[in-house]
Amino acid sequence: MNQTSDWGPCESCKWWQVEPETVPDKHILGQCIDEKLQAFELSLSGDSGCNRYMKGQPAKARGAGEQPPVAQPTR
Repeated sequence: MNQTSDWGPCESCKWWQVEPETVPDKHILGQCIDEKLQAFELSLSGDSGCNRYMKGQPAKARGAGEQPPVAQPTR
């Protein structure tokens, strides 16, 4: 996996997963689907971020915005 060492926001990260009808935004809740972080079932807003950031379009799956997230990772 090609990770960067730079911090980046969830709203533009390919490891962030949101509900199918959602437009990614800093106020939307979604889940982190990075392989190393999936076990933590992280629920994050679009303005959250970390150093596992990888620029891309967020994934979409029903249940990604629930608390706790119930969607399976789609990548």
